[in-house]
Amino acid sequence: MLEMMRNFFCLTPAIAATILSHEYARFITARKFEAIKPEWGEPGFIRRIDPVGLLMYYFFKFGWSRPFPVNYWKLRKAGYFKAILTSISGSIANFSLGLIVGLLFYLSGLYQYSTFLPDSVSSFPTSYIADVVYWTMVINLNTALFNLIPIPPLDGANIVTVLVPESQVNWLVKYELYGILTLLVLSLMGIIQLIMWPITQFIQLLARLIA
Repeated sequence: MLEMMRNFFCLTPAIAATILSHEYARFITARKFEAIKPEWGEPGFIRRIDPVGLLMYYFFKFGWSRPFPVNYWKLRKAGYFKAILTSISGSIANFSLGLIVGLLFYLSGLYQYSTFLPDSVSSFPTSYIADVVYWTMVINLNTALFNLIPIPPLDGANIVTVLVPESQVNWLVKYELYGILTLLVLSLMGIIQLIMWPITQFIQLLARLIA
Protein backbone atom coordinates (compact mmCIF):
# COMPACT_ATOMS: atom_id res chain seq x y z
CA MET A 1 0.00 0.00 0.00
CA LEU A 2 2.81 2.43 0.89
CA GLU A 3 4.60 1.64 -2.36
CA MET A 4 1.38 2.21 -4.31
CA MET A 5 0.88 5.60 -2.64
CA ARG A 6 4.49 6.54 -3.32
CA ASN A 7 4.12 5.65 -6.99
CA PHE A 8 0.92 7.69 -7.16
CA PHE A 9 2.57 10.79 -5.71
CA CYS A 10 5.58 10.36 -8.00
CA LEU A 11 3.51 9.78 -11.13
CA THR A 12 0.97 12.59 -10.59
CA PRO A 13 3.30 15.58 -11.15
CA ALA A 14 4.93 13.76 -14.06
CA ILE A 15 1.54 13.13 -15.70
CA ALA A 16 0.49 16.74 -15.09
CA ALA A 17 3.67 18.01 -16.79
CA THR A 18 3.04 15.67 -19.72
CA ILE A 19 -0.57 16.75 -20.26
CA LEU A 20 0.16 20.46 -19.88
CA SER A 21 3.13 20.44 -22.24
CA HIS A 22 1.17 18.42 -24.81
CA GLU A 23 -1.95 20.55 -24.80
CA TYR A 24 -0.29 23.96 -24.48
CA ALA A 25 2.02 23.14 -27.40
CA ARG A 26 -1.04 22.35 -29.52
CA PHE A 27 -2.79 25.49 -28.26
CA ILE A 28 0.16 27.80 -28.98
CA THR A 29 0.74 26.33 -32.44
CA ALA A 30 -2.94 26.51 -33.40
CA ARG A 31 -3.20 30.08 -32.10
CA LYS A 32 -0.19 31.09 -34.19
CA PHE A 33 -1.95 29.70 -37.26
CA GLU A 34 -5.27 31.33 -36.21
CA ALA A 35 -7.05 27.99 -35.96
CA ILE A 36 -8.79 28.55 -32.60
CA LYS A 37 -11.51 30.90 -31.44
CA PRO A 38 -10.81 33.43 -28.63
CA GLU A 39 -13.93 32.31 -26.75
CA TRP A 40 -12.43 28.84 -26.35
CA GLY A 41 -10.02 30.27 -23.79
CA GLU A 42 -6.86 28.41 -22.79
CA PRO A 43 -6.41 24.65 -22.33
CA GLY A 44 -6.17 24.58 -18.53
CA PHE A 45 -5.45 21.29 -16.78
CA ILE A 46 -8.69 19.94 -15.32
CA ARG A 47 -10.56 20.49 -18.60
CA ARG A 48 -7.95 18.50 -20.48
CA ILE A 49 -8.19 15.39 -18.31
CA ASP A 50 -9.72 12.37 -20.01
CA PRO A 51 -10.69 9.80 -17.32
CA VAL A 52 -9.73 6.76 -19.39
CA GLY A 53 -6.56 8.38 -20.70
CA LEU A 54 -5.59 9.36 -17.15
CA LEU A 55 -5.99 5.79 -15.89
CA MET A 56 -3.82 4.64 -18.80
CA TYR A 57 -1.06 6.94 -17.57
CA TYR A 58 -1.15 5.42 -14.09
CA PHE A 59 -1.33 1.79 -15.18
CA PHE A 60 0.69 1.75 -18.42
CA LYS A 61 2.82 4.94 -18.15
CA PHE A 62 1.38 6.33 -21.38
CA GLY A 63 -2.03 7.73 -22.18
CA TRP A 64 -3.88 10.69 -23.63
CA SER A 65 -5.62 13.89 -22.64
CA ARG A 66 -8.81 15.55 -23.85
CA PRO A 67 -7.65 17.45 -26.95
CA PHE A 68 -7.98 21.21 -27.04
CA PRO A 69 -10.40 22.03 -29.89
CA VAL A 70 -8.63 23.04 -33.09
CA ASN A 71 -10.15 23.93 -36.46
CA TYR A 72 -8.15 21.47 -38.56
CA TRP A 73 -10.24 22.18 -41.65
CA LYS A 74 -9.18 25.82 -41.56
CA LEU A 75 -5.59 24.69 -41.17
CA ARG A 76 -5.97 22.23 -44.04
CA LYS A 77 -7.13 25.00 -46.33
CA ALA A 78 -4.13 27.06 -45.24
CA GLY A 79 -1.79 24.20 -46.13
CA TYR A 80 -1.10 20.63 -45.10
CA PHE A 81 2.16 21.61 -43.39
CA LYS A 82 0.41 23.84 -40.86
CA ALA A 83 -2.28 21.23 -40.20
CA ILE A 84 0.18 18.37 -39.68
CA LEU A 85 2.56 20.50 -37.59
CA THR A 86 -0.32 21.45 -35.30
CA SER A 87 -1.39 17.80 -35.09
CA ILE A 88 2.04 16.61 -33.93
CA SER A 89 3.01 19.71 -31.92
CA GLY A 90 2.01 18.01 -28.67
CA SER A 91 4.17 14.98 -29.42
CA ILE A 92 7.11 17.23 -30.36
CA ALA A 93 6.73 19.07 -27.04
CA ASN A 94 6.58 15.80 -25.09
CA PHE A 95 9.67 14.43 -26.81
CA SER A 96 11.58 17.68 -26.24
CA LEU A 97 10.60 17.85 -22.57
CA GLY A 98 11.40 14.17 -22.06
CA LEU A 99 14.83 14.60 -23.63
CA ILE A 100 15.65 17.73 -21.60
CA VAL A 101 14.47 16.15 -18.35
CA GLY A 102 16.38 12.97 -19.20
CA LEU A 103 19.60 14.92 -19.66
CA LEU A 104 18.94 16.70 -16.37
CA PHE A 105 18.24 13.36 -14.68
CA TYR A 106 21.56 11.85 -15.71
CA LEU A 107 23.87 14.89 -15.82
CA SER A 108 22.79 16.11 -12.38
CA GLY A 109 23.39 12.69 -10.83
CA LEU A 110 19.76 12.33 -9.74
CA TYR A 111 19.69 8.87 -11.30
CA GLN A 112 21.78 7.67 -8.36
CA TYR A 113 18.85 8.37 -6.02
CA SER A 114 15.95 7.01 -8.08
CA THR A 115 14.33 3.99 -6.45
CA PHE A 116 13.36 2.71 -9.91
CA LEU A 117 16.97 2.11 -10.91
CA PRO A 118 19.33 -0.54 -9.49
CA ASP A 119 22.00 0.33 -6.91
CA SER A 120 20.28 3.59 -5.98
CA VAL A 121 20.89 5.52 -2.77
CA SER A 122 17.71 6.09 -0.75
CA SER A 123 17.63 9.63 0.64
CA PHE A 124 14.34 11.47 1.17
CA PRO A 125 13.41 13.96 -0.29
CA THR A 126 16.13 13.58 -2.94
CA SER A 127 14.87 10.12 -3.88
CA TYR A 128 11.34 11.45 -4.31
CA ILE A 129 12.54 14.28 -6.56
CA ALA A 130 14.64 11.80 -8.55
CA ASP A 131 11.63 9.51 -9.03
CA VAL A 132 9.42 12.40 -10.19
CA VAL A 133 12.09 13.48 -12.69
CA TYR A 134 12.51 9.87 -13.84
CA TRP A 135 8.80 9.43 -14.52
CA THR A 136 8.58 12.85 -16.18
CA MET A 137 11.26 11.69 -18.61
CA VAL A 138 9.71 8.27 -19.24
CA ILE A 139 6.06 9.34 -19.53
CA ASN A 140 6.83 12.28 -21.84
CA LEU A 141 8.91 10.11 -24.18
CA ASN A 142 6.27 7.36 -24.09
CA THR A 143 3.48 9.82 -24.81
CA ALA A 144 5.39 11.40 -27.70
CA LEU A 145 5.57 8.07 -29.53
CA PHE A 146 2.23 6.67 -28.35
CA ASN A 147 0.28 9.69 -29.61
CA LEU A 148 1.55 9.18 -33.16
CA ILE A 149 -0.46 5.95 -33.45
CA PRO A 150 -3.29 6.70 -35.96
CA ILE A 151 -6.14 5.64 -33.67
CA PRO A 152 -8.64 8.16 -32.21
CA PRO A 153 -8.34 10.11 -29.97
CA LEU A 154 -4.55 10.23 -30.47
CA ASP A 155 -2.67 12.83 -32.50
CA GLY A 156 -1.97 10.31 -35.23
CA ALA A 157 -5.71 10.18 -35.93
CA ASN A 158 -5.71 13.97 -36.44
CA ILE A 159 -3.05 13.53 -39.12
CA VAL A 160 -5.28 10.96 -40.83
CA THR A 161 -8.24 13.36 -40.53
CA VAL A 162 -6.22 16.07 -42.26
CA LEU A 163 -5.08 13.79 -45.09
CA VAL A 164 -8.21 11.77 -45.92
CA PRO A 165 -10.99 13.03 -48.21
CA GLU A 166 -13.70 15.11 -46.54
CA SER A 167 -16.27 12.36 -47.11
CA GLN A 168 -14.34 10.05 -44.76
CA VAL A 169 -14.00 12.46 -41.83
CA ASN A 170 -17.45 11.79 -40.37
CA TRP A 171 -16.69 8.07 -40.41
CA LEU A 172 -13.53 8.65 -38.36
CA VAL A 173 -15.36 10.81 -35.81
CA LYS A 174 -18.19 8.28 -35.57
CA TYR A 175 -15.80 5.48 -34.57
CA GLU A 176 -13.74 7.45 -32.05
CA LEU A 177 -15.24 5.48 -29.14
CA TYR A 178 -14.11 2.26 -30.77
CA GLY A 179 -10.65 3.78 -31.02
CA ILE A 180 -10.50 4.14 -27.24
CA LEU A 181 -11.64 0.55 -26.75
CA THR A 182 -9.07 -0.61 -29.30
CA LEU A 183 -6.28 1.17 -27.43
CA LEU A 184 -7.37 -0.42 -24.15
CA VAL A 185 -7.44 -3.91 -25.64
CA LEU A 186 -4.08 -3.49 -27.38
CA SER A 187 -2.55 -2.21 -24.14
CA LEU A 188 -3.91 -5.12 -22.11
CA MET A 189 -2.55 -7.53 -24.73
CA GLY A 190 0.89 -5.90 -24.53
CA ILE A 191 0.92 -4.89 -28.20
CA ILE A 192 1.22 -1.17 -27.48
CA GLN A 193 4.16 -1.94 -25.19
CA LEU A 194 5.92 -3.55 -28.15
CA ILE A 195 5.38 -0.36 -30.12
CA MET A 196 6.93 1.58 -27.24
CA TRP A 197 10.11 -0.57 -27.42
CA PRO A 198 12.15 2.13 -29.29
CA ILE A 199 11.57 4.58 -26.41
CA THR A 200 12.77 2.01 -23.88
CA GLN A 201 15.91 1.48 -25.92
CA PHE A 202 16.41 5.22 -26.29
CA ILE A 203 16.28 5.74 -22.50
CA GLN A 204 18.80 2.94 -21.99
CA LEU A 205 21.07 4.41 -24.68
CA LEU A 206 20.86 7.83 -23.03
CA ALA A 207 21.87 6.28 -19.72
CA ARG A 208 24.85 4.47 -21.27
CA LEU A 209 26.09 7.58 -23.10
CA ILE A 210 25.99 9.81 -20.01
CA ALA A 211 26.82 7.39 -17.19
